[in-house]
Amino acid sequence: MLDLIHVAAVLAVFVVIGLIAKGVERLGPQPRSSTSREASRGEDRA
Repeated sequence: MLDLIHVAAVLAVFVVIGLIAKGVERLGPQPRSSTSREASRGEDRA
């Protein structure tokens, strides 16, 4: 029985780490929109 509890605890730790990683990833800078990429390629927008 303790083996099942241990496996469940390990899985729970990995789930928590995954959720923290997603939260940290959302705190980072947002990717540029497609209009910014077009402007960076040197296309005329006028």
